[in-house]
Amino acid sequence: MALMLFHGAIAYGMDSTNKANRQQTLIEKDYKAAKDFYYQLEREQELGQDRKNWLKGVRKFRKIYLEHTKGPLAPSSLYMMGRMQYKMFQRFHLSIDLEDSLGYFNDVATIFPEKSLADDAIFNAAEIYLNDKKKDTLAAEQYLKIVQHFPKGDKYSQALNRLEKLQENGKIQLSSHLKNNKKNNKLVNVLPVKYWSSDEYTRIVIRASAPVHYSSELLEETTGQPRRLYIDFSPSYIPPKYRSPVPIEDGLLKQIRTGQFSDSTVRVVLDIESISDYKIFSLSDPFRVVIDVHGNKKKTHSSQTTITAFKQKSVPALTTSEKRKQGKAKTESSHPFISLQDYKKRKPSDKAASTLPSPPKKYSLAQQLGLGVRKIVIDPGHGGKDPGAIAHGLKEKNIVLAISKRLANVLEATYGYDVSLTRTKDVYIPLEERTAIANTLKADLFISIHVNAHQDMSISGTETYFLNLATNAEAMRVAALENATSTHNIGEMQDILSSLMQNSKINESSRLAEYVHSNLISGLNAKYLTRDLGVKQAPFYVLIGAEMPAVLAEIAFLSNPNEAKLLNSTDFQNKVAQQIATGVVSYIDHHTTAALQL
Repeated sequence: MALMLFHGAIAYGMDSTNKANRQQTLIEKDYKAAKDFYYQLEREQELGQDRKNWLKGVRKFRKIYLEHTKGPLAPSSLYMMGRMQYKMFQRFHLSIDLEDSLGYFNDVATIFPEKSLADDAIFNAAEIYLNDKKKDTLAAEQYLKIVQHFPKGDKYSQALNRLEKLQENGKIQLSSHLKNNKKNNKLVNVLPVKYWSSDEYTRIVIRASAPVHYSSELLEETTGQPRRLYIDFSPSYIPPKYRSPVPIEDGLLKQIRTGQFSDSTVRVVLDIESISDYKIFSLSDPFRVVIDVHGNKKKTHSSQTTITAFKQKSVPALTTSEKRKQGKAKTESSHPFISLQDYKKRKPSDKAASTLPSPPKKYSLAQQLGLGVRKIVIDPGHGGKDPGAIAHGLKEKNIVLAISKRLANVLEATYGYDVSLTRTKDVYIPLEERTAIANTLKADLFISIHVNAHQDMSISGTETYFLNLATNAEAMRVAALENATSTHNIGEMQDILSSLMQNSKINESSRLAEYVHSNLISGLNAKYLTRDLGVKQAPFYVLIGAEMPAVLAEIAFLSNPNEAKLLNSTDFQNKVAQQIATGVVSYIDHHTTAALQL
């Protein structure tokens, strides 16, 4: 009898655990649906123009919160309610939405002070007081809470910077304790600046030891001074060995100057020869600020036909010991200096064709007409210290490199395109550098190759992405996985992505993704019965700033045992490469034909 009771207790405990797990799964499903609806409101103009739809979205999160006030998604639900109400205020300009937003943010900080979203909520409340309600004292009180109670949070530097600005404007007075804290203890180190440059484009990446507030200003040309773009980081410090000016002299930028502008501010100055546009954004994990500068090179010699297509520099000059270390590193991961002949898009010459591994079987219609695509950059995801997905004894970085090399060979040998890879061996390349390579090489198409992974090993299939706001929470998950960051950081990126993509090739990228994906699915299904997960959109860091149609292909799931075997198969890798190439050529031919019919 006692034994039966004992077994009954075990069964009861197991049932309780299973029930709790099922309930949590349902909660997560509801939260995912609510988040997807929010992204839909952001994405679909007609749907987002109706305030009732936004209220419906808020109710979805409120239901989750009220039914599970102690659950793990309770703080996130409250935070999303505040976020949606503020978006409503920005769209419909009703004061009630602003007040509700403020209330929800304050609730997050009050009810869940130990959760990671607490300082984010306080910061949002402070921004509302400062920018929308114009109540500087109340804003200062909120910023002060972050400084005092969240010294290790990601909003600390921004809060401290806001307090300093308010003091400079005579709105508040900082205590001597805060001044000393800012000056001596909480300065973020600005690290050596890197850049990649061509005659009409330069990408500068400024890294820091932690998230830090930054601001920028473009100064017009004055007597004896070229046009200048400067970026201030505060509170920050840069060691003296990193302060030397670095000449670039590529026709677009003259030099980069980095210095300690004040006790707590580092200023990076770009002396500009020619500028037509620039964009600035930050990436997380690790924190870095990316500046894309576009301009028109001033020609010095009309007969000059060679351009610098790609070069990477790290500023400033290194010490002798550092040079030795860098020399060793270059043999492992640096990119060569590349010069390209200054040509327009045209079909390859007979001489060029004769140098291919095998005679081209055919030229695309675009090439025959001297139109369309010539240069294609392929990006094998991950590499070096970043293995990507790991499962069943395989690593994503190795698989995608093998597929990328096969794809390059098909595009070159069969179709005669000029192809470059962002990496040709197992080396680590930051995501922002991969886009810079494509831009400085003046690529016409950019294709990033990846394989997927999921905790559920039964999930399988192929999906293809282009850069845009995420369509759903699953797209957010994949973006976070490939960006090596959190879904929270991806959520923040969504807020600034629209301004970054004003001049991007979204429509063309979407079409390229459709052609690549449809050919992948049709070609693989003939033999491998691949599950079609569709064409999707998400904020992938590697695609941000690409000046050409750009897509990211998730070939299959390495976490799935059957697909892992396929990914490790030479036949499967060859088929994937052939089908992506077919998709690229179909895209080019279709749009060339459409252009001719206009």
